Amino acid sequence: MQNIRNQINDIDNQIIKLLSGRMDLVKELGQIKQSSGAEVQDKIRETEIRTRLKELAEKEGLDPDFVDHLYTHIFIESRGIQELNN
Repeated sequence: MQNIRNQINDIDNQIIKLLSGRMDLVKELGQIKQSSGAEVQDKIRETEIRTRLKELAEKEGLDPDFVDHLYTHIFIESRGIQELNN
């Protein structure tokens, strides 16, 4: 059981590092949007991401609604970071 828990911890660590990297890119994107006068929220892009990831989730045996819910929170945080850096 401890071995499995250690593996879960390793995956959780990777997820956090990947999210941190994503948010670093979000900051850069926010700066580009600010300099070009673009809106922080791009609903078309968010829809494209949601569709792509829900399809990927289904292929990987995950509940697409779970992934969609998770990305709702990621998008909220991403927009907040972009707005904060404007």
